[in-house]
Amino acid sequence: MPVADRFLPRGPSCEPFDARKRRHASWRSRFDSDRLRNRILSSVCLASCAFGIANASAIRRAQGQEATIADVTVGAQRGELTKQEQKVLLETPRSAAIINGEKAEEQRLDRLDDFALRVPNYRPNTGNPETSLPAIRGMGSGRVLQIGGESDTGFVQDNVFWKYVGFQWGDYVDLDSFEIGLGPQGTAGGKNTTVGTIGVRTQLPSFDRKATFETSYANYSRIIEKLNVTGPVIDEKLAYRVAFYLDQGDGWIRDQATGAGYLNNHRWGVRGQLLYVGDEFTDRLIFNRASSYEYNNYGKSGRGPFSDSAVLYANGTFGTKFSQTLWNRLGRPVLTFDPYRPYVVGFGTHEAQTLSVSNQIDRQIGENTLTSISAWGQYYTHPNSPETPAGGAQGTETNNGYGNIWVDQYSQEIRLASPKDRQLEWQTGIYSLYEKLWDFSGNNFGTDAAKWYNNSALQRGFQQRQTGKSNTFQLAAFGQASYHLDEKWTLTLGLRDSYEVKEGSNFAWINAWSTSYSVQQVYTAVRGATGAGIFDTGGQTKKRNMFTGIFNPKYKVDDNITLYGLVGRGEKAGAINISALPIMDGLTFKGFQSVVTKPETSWDYEIGAKTSWLDGRLVANMNLYWSDIFNLQDQLTDTSYLDSTGQPLRLTYLGNIPHIRLRGVEFDGRWSPIERLQLNLSGAYTEVRYIDFANAAPPSDWIWPTPNPVPAGFIKAPLTLSRSNTRWENLPKWAFNIGADYEHPLGPLFSDFGPSWAAPVNGFAYVNVAWKDRTQLTDPHSVFQYWQAAYSLVDFGFGLRTEDKRYSLSVWSKNLFDKRYFTSWTAGTTTSPATVGLQDLPRTFGGTLKVTLD
Repeated sequence: MPVADRFLPRGPSCEPFDARKRRHASWRSRFDSDRLRNRILSSVCLASCAFGIANASAIRRAQGQEATIADVTVGAQRGELTKQEQKVLLETPRSAAIINGEKAEEQRLDRLDDFALRVPNYRPNTGNPETSLPAIRGMGSGRVLQIGGESDTGFVQDNVFWKYVGFQWGDYVDLDSFEIGLGPQGTAGGKNTTVGTIGVRTQLPSFDRKATFETSYANYSRIIEKLNVTGPVIDEKLAYRVAFYLDQGDGWIRDQATGAGYLNNHRWGVRGQLLYVGDEFTDRLIFNRASSYEYNNYGKSGRGPFSDSAVLYANGTFGTKFSQTLWNRLGRPVLTFDPYRPYVVGFGTHEAQTLSVSNQIDRQIGENTLTSISAWGQYYTHPNSPETPAGGAQGTETNNGYGNIWVDQYSQEIRLASPKDRQLEWQTGIYSLYEKLWDFSGNNFGTDAAKWYNNSALQRGFQQRQTGKSNTFQLAAFGQASYHLDEKWTLTLGLRDSYEVKEGSNFAWINAWSTSYSVQQVYTAVRGATGAGIFDTGGQTKKRNMFTGIFNPKYKVDDNITLYGLVGRGEKAGAINISALPIMDGLTFKGFQSVVTKPETSWDYEIGAKTSWLDGRLVANMNLYWSDIFNLQDQLTDTSYLDSTGQPLRLTYLGNIPHIRLRGVEFDGRWSPIERLQLNLSGAYTEVRYIDFANAAPPSDWIWPTPNPVPAGFIKAPLTLSRSNTRWENLPKWAFNIGADYEHPLGPLFSDFGPSWAAPVNGFAYVNVAWKDRTQLTDPHSVFQYWQAAYSLVDFGFGLRTEDKRYSLSVWSKNLFDKRYFTSWTAGTTTSPATVGLQDLPRTFGGTLKVTLD
């Protein structure tokens, strides 16, 4: 089975239509009783869904992307694999991971960070909606994704590929499954990616009427409300589903200046669906709206001050400490060196909103299925960043940096697929995507700006503005076929040809006026503080034809063991450097940074085995991979230009690293030793290494100042340092996940309370331990080294529910033992203290009541 089939689930369109009619007739018979109550419930829910659909059509017509209608999954008993789990874990000849929706609901896995604790080689790195950089097999760990860049990891929700990382932000409360497909993607549809794809399936509308209400209360005054309602609008023809969530709670880090609670919860979302089923035709329409207003710019971003800076340069000289710089420039003492008690002025919430509409049509044409997937999505974010100096701001008012981002994405896919279980299975199609991104950023200068930047012309109220634009258009043709040579051998070949056009530009201006200083003095003051000034890069365009291909043989040794191999090539078009700046020496213009980077190419080689034992009660899979990536797109520093004094102009930009390598081992095991008990063990060894990176930027303690005049024999700071043949930072070598969940029947436990309490009750419990190896958080060249020690995060929960699952009461905890760890560490500089990046959550605990009506 081709890997992409995990994201192209078989829906009603792939079922014989006479069988589907019989199934729908049986559904209809279930609704003959209690019609009055059901019609009232249906009318309320239909009104909600109709409201969402009306709003969606008023916004825009959809154009779309990768998908097909998902299966109506039949639930498995605890310890048994669902149909989708069996397909992903046993049948697909590629390394993959899956978490089913029932387990996610029971263990409160609502966000991508929650799933990462169950999948060792996946790290979503969701610091905030703007800077998140998902990492599969280490790709993305410790890196900063520029706004005009594109992740090596794709994201597919309900078969629609969403290019910008902000579309991943939100909660998934109506989940059917969470999946990860590894290796180059795109030969079976959607957009091409080089390392892998995250797949999220939400529940289909059902013709079985059901309404689920869930209320949770937790520490930090957190309240979570969820609603999931589904049922028929027209028996046998049209069904709906509406899912809603609201999550609000205080932050666990309290600002000493404003009282704001950082890393809080304040978000909501709604998803409405309609599913039409005809004789040879199905149509699924999805409307999604989500918003968050949270203090998430503090924490993982590394702004937590923990000490004064230790400025010891690699040449043995010392620099001024941050506390002394703060006193010398502003005459102020340090207010805090406690990352859990920051003192920040002007730090607001980070607002993020997503809105999307998608439509998938499947039509039977003879034995084949024609699929059309259309989608439109809009993302908006407005982060209110803290005043600098970075690391807590210490109550200063220097400048407030921010960036507003608007993204519109349109996509359309048309695919034709053969029936399954044939000697030759194939699918082919065309895919198109258009994305328009606009970034409006800037700096507002405060009362301390003139003293901090040592320029009296830099007055309060001055503003630096920038607007960057990035447009992406892709048109692609793809095809993938699996040929069953015999009962043991299957050969899969996939090819994709993508034509992509990238357009980008950056424009900057200054809003400033002074009666005391000349225009040139004002311009010099603002540009000296931000490095921007007034410029226009003009529009730049790059066009490229890209090739993706996979060869994926599978050999079935027997009913228990399947072996497979993979050779894949992936390609990613050049990224847009929408923050491109002019290269200036004072007022002398020397050129522009490149607006469009080189394209990125990957070669992937894998071998693995999938095994099933003890009548399917034991599953054990293993995969070995080796990937070479050339011209990796990343943030770099250009030191090739010198100023008039001979000092390098160190300017950051989005560029390319010549060669990196990914190598590792992945394994996944599930065992049900007794009825109702399931044990899980998964792990990964991950190594990401720079192979060719001779011109890496030195860390700050290798950039010592050059005195003027330069004394005889003085050695200047190096312009670059080689990182070739060194491992990446911020990435543990080993990661493991161990979990267990158990359910036990207790009988009519509460029958003494009366007949209405006589329903049989089951007790259930789960525990999950996510362990990560020690992790280097500093550049290996740095004078001071810091390694985050190995640690474990434990989630635990237990509860009672009726045997028919109509009522459930549970108690749960995440990070049960309140483990504190750092995600980044810096020794500081003369203008910033030593800082750390913090985890998202400390120990959280709460209780949940869930009621299901049908």
